[in-house]
Amino acid sequence: MKEYDKKIIKNNWWLLRNEIREKMKEENVMNITNITKIVLNSGVGQDNDKLEKIKNIFYLISYGQKPTFTKAKKSIINFKLRKGTKIGCKLTLRKKKIWDFLFDLININFPRIPNFQGFSPEKFDSFGNYSFGIKNLNIFPTVPYEFILKNQGLQITIVFKINCKKKNKKFLNLLNFPFVQIK
Repeated sequence: MKEYDKKIIKNNWWLLRNEIREKMKEENVMNITNITKIVLNSGVGQDNDKLEKIKNIFYLISYGQKPTFTKAKKSIINFKLRKGTKIGCKLTLRKKKIWDFLFDLININFPRIPNFQGFSPEKFDSFGNYSFGIKNLNIFPTVPYEFILKNQGLQITIVFKINCKKKNKKFLNLLNFPFVQIK
């Protein structure tokens, strides 16, 4: 797909978001849901080489936004872990980058997962946020093969404006998020 075509599609995606908000507004004007942020998180351990690679991967996935390192909150002697040691990376996407990331995730990356059936619709927490994990980072075409770590996963949390699980699920359904059909 050409860059020009991708820009047109992403602009249509932004319009689709506004149409979905209008559909949700028809039901109840007072409680309109929206995505406030998307949080990406990955823990890799204490290896500095792996930490730099995952930092570069996050940078490429998030369209140039720099991630921050997460640090150990307490010391664990059995794992030779000290308090304050870097053990992972996290990144928070907001505003326009949310929609660019979601567009690529739903339309480009998820179809690249082998034997993909969809995600469980029951992974909403008590605050109405949706969390899921990706087991392999090979699905992101922007990441070069030499950056990929063996068996490295990624946790993604979609944070919503309101706490209603039902409305948040409907919002994701209207965005064509791939949920498993439970019978």
